[in-house]
Amino acid sequence: MPLTPEIKIAFRDLLRDARAQAIKDSERFEELLFVFEKLGSLLTQRIGALGHYQSEIVTLAEESTLAENIPSLYRESHSSATVLFSLVRNARNDALYQGAFARHLTTHAIELSIILEDALTTMATKVSDFMVRNPVCAEMWQPLSFIRQQMLANSFSYLPVNNGGTWELVEDTDIVLFLRKPNTNRNSQLAMTLKDACGNGLKFSTNPPIVSANEDIMNILGKLNGRPLLVHRQSEPSELVGIITSFDLL
Repeated sequence: MPLTPEIKIAFRDLLRDARAQAIKDSERFEELLFVFEKLGSLLTQRIGALGHYQSEIVTLAEESTLAENIPSLYRESHSSATVLFSLVRNARNDALYQGAFARHLTTHAIELSIILEDALTTMATKVSDFMVRNPVCAEMWQPLSFIRQQMLANSFSYLPVNNGGTWELVEDTDIVLFLRKPNTNRNSQLAMTLKDACGNGLKFSTNPPIVSANEDIMNILGKLNGRPLLVHRQSEPSELVGIITSFDLL
């Protein structure tokens, strides 16, 4: 079954989310396998075991140069999509019952996911195709302890915050400089709301670059300076719909 651009982006997002879970836990391969199977059943229009989808999934993966071309040049660094799929398929049953094999399966599944994610976005050109949708945001009423927790739990370096109708960025460095200042009570500062902390010297990034979800990727590259770009809805500039970083375009 041909995949529409919308379906491709939806599956890219599913793979990206499942890969993030697998990276956090080296034995959480199940979510990636579920996405592979869901993608395979859509491509073949039938329900079957993972191995039944190999031909269609590998064919899709071959839309990316990472599937076969690059591995043929650098075999010491890359495995082909065909090899990775076979490793995942053959190891699956062992991994389900023997934890010792789970980490190997997870590694191979992550590598296969990276190839498929690239294949699914080969024709993508808009910010909306790459941005992280519905980003986690900080709120001015939240205590710094919670904002710190959100950053650590999700490995975030930045959180968008709506400060009186203006979108700004809270950076991990800003939080560190505030909490670790000499001659301050860190415990009381952790209990401060973000609003109160701003009144007591916390500074964060104002006027971050804001781009439209419908903007062409080529037009925003010059705005990437190591910090995220905030993405607004084209019809409503004040509405934040996503966040995009160099990592998302990698």
